[in-house]
This record gives sequence, structure tokens and C-alpha cells, in this order.
Amino acid sequence: MNEILLLIFLIFLINFFLKEKNILLNNTGQIHQSYNQKYQVPLSGGLVILIYIFYNFELFNLTLIFYLTIFFILGLLADLTLIKSPIFRFLTQILLLIFFIVHLKVQIYDIRINWINNLLQYQFFNIFFVLFCFLVLINGTNFIDGNNGISLGYYLIIFLLMLTLINDEIIIYNINFFLSFLVALFILLIFNLFNRLYIGDSGAYLLSVLSGYILIDIINQNQNLSPYFIVNIFWYPAFEILFSLIRKIKYKYSPLKPDTQHLHQLLFFYYSKKISLSKSFLNSITGISVNIFNGLILYFASMNLNNTKIQLAFLSLSLTIYITIYFILYKFRSNQ
Repeated sequence: MNEILLLIFLIFLINFFLKEKNILLNNTGQIHQSYNQKYQVPLSGGLVILIYIFYNFELFNLTLIFYLTIFFILGLLADLTLIKSPIFRFLTQILLLIFFIVHLKVQIYDIRINWINNLLQYQFFNIFFVLFCFLVLINGTNFIDGNNGISLGYYLIIFLLMLTLINDEIIIYNINFFLSFLVALFILLIFNLFNRLYIGDSGAYLLSVLSGYILIDIINQNQNLSPYFIVNIFWYPAFEILFSLIRKIKYKYSPLKPDTQHLHQLLFFYYSKKISLSKSFLNSITGISVNIFNGLILYFASMNLNNTKIQLAFLSLSLTIYITIYFILYKFRSNQ
């Protein structure tokens, strides 16, 4: 209880400081800014997560904490608009991830495809493969962070699911981290849903790198699990960025420039036309709606952890529903 009160006090303190100094506020062009000009919301979520990690350092590998701090700083520089070039940011991500993967020996051994498994035996290919996975996850998380509750809610669902599986002894892993981190994520989610903080790029980088590292570690320690269960866990941020790249290339838009054609943005537009509520409230409803769907998919997928065919079936179902809903909402927006 004391840690919960301390965390809440810390959030209020950081938000007050950022507003007083007029720094690290929501000037990143997110969807919120289009309707909320009266006050700016602090991008304090990443800083709170980093402080939590330092406070609970005994739960983490110190080398991991070092790299998480570096990724936080990279995201912070983007939040402060000190790094404006998407290409420079992407290249920096690649460089940092290579050091991260090699130093911490992050490897993927089995994806249930023999010829790829054979290639994964080669160190350079394994590094490249893991690098690609992290790049997709980091930037995909950044892409979905456009409505209140999406990113924080999504990762809360992931960690809650892992905690349940560990508690039921379905998978083996240190439970202490999940118990503590879930509380922190839940408190941050409440503040986020009430439009009192955003996680920013710094928070998105922290959550995605930490989660990717932990989930790879879990799959390596529990080799009875189908690797496609982990694919199902991260399908949404991964597919969001891949689908966006395909969409932008098809319509001859620059893949590096942001737009307002993501699924959550189309859903928000649909709600704003159909429901007579404040846009701030609809913003949070959008995030909750997305995560209700993701939560259901992950829940049912977790019932068949070892069966690759079933995991692939759930993945196919997720992609089919996403694409169907996307084009329905896209058509609706085009007709307005």
C-alpha cells in the first residue's frame, strides 16, 4: 500500500514539475492535440516507469537496466523534439539494439520452421532476426500509442496474462517482477485514461524493449510453449506497423511520415460521429475498445499454449478481423 501511495505522489510531483517548467508536454502531434488545446498533458509515463525500475533494481539485471535507460533517453530526446529526423532515430535504434542483443545474448532458437531454425544457429542471422523483431515491436508500440489506454492497457493485459500463467504453474518464471510491475502499470493506466499523462516515445521504448526481452526469455526457458503464442501476444503492434507501411507504399505516401489513417484513429472518428459524448471520453473509450478485443484474443490463445496450429489459427483470425474492421471504418470516414 505504501508503494502505491508513493507512486501516485510521484506522478503528481513529476506532472507538477513538468507543467511548471513547461517541458515534456504533449506537443508530439498525437491525436489528443487535435481537440485538447486548453491544457497540455505531461509525457511523464516513461519517466515514472524508469524510476520504478531503478527503485526495484533488485528485480532486474543491471545490464538490462543500463540499456533500458539508454532507450529511455533516446525516446526522451524524441519527446523533447531534440531528435526530429525519423531516419536518424531509426538508425540509432538499430545501433543500440545490436549492442543490446549482443551484450545481453538475446537469442531466439526455435520458430517451428526447420530451415529458419537452421539459419538461427548462425550468430549473425540470429542477431539480425532478433533485431528485426525488436524494431517492429518498438515502432509498432509507438504507432498504437495514439489514444488513451491503448499502449498501457495492452501491456497491462500481457503482464496480467503472464502472471496468471506463472501463478497456475503453466509456465516457469520469476513471479515477483510481474506482481510489482502490474500495480505500476495499472496506476499509470488510470492516469492515462483520465488524460493526466501520456507515456510518450520514452515510455513506448521502455515498455516494448523490456517486454520483448522478458517474453523471449520466457519462451527460451519454457520450450514446450509454441513460439507463435509470443507472436500472438505482440501481433497488434507488429501488424499495425507492417500494415501501415504497406498502406503508405500502396498509396505513395512516405512511410516515415505520420498520418491519421491508423485503425485506432479511424475508430475514434467513427465514435465521434456516432456517440454524443466529449471527445476526451471517446478517446479513452477507443483505447478500451481496442484492448477488449486484444484481451479476448490473448485469453483464448493462452488456453492452447503448446499447439502451434491453434496459435496460427488465432493469429489468422486476429489479422482477418483487423483488416475487415479497418476497411469498414475507412469507408465510413471516406463517405463523411
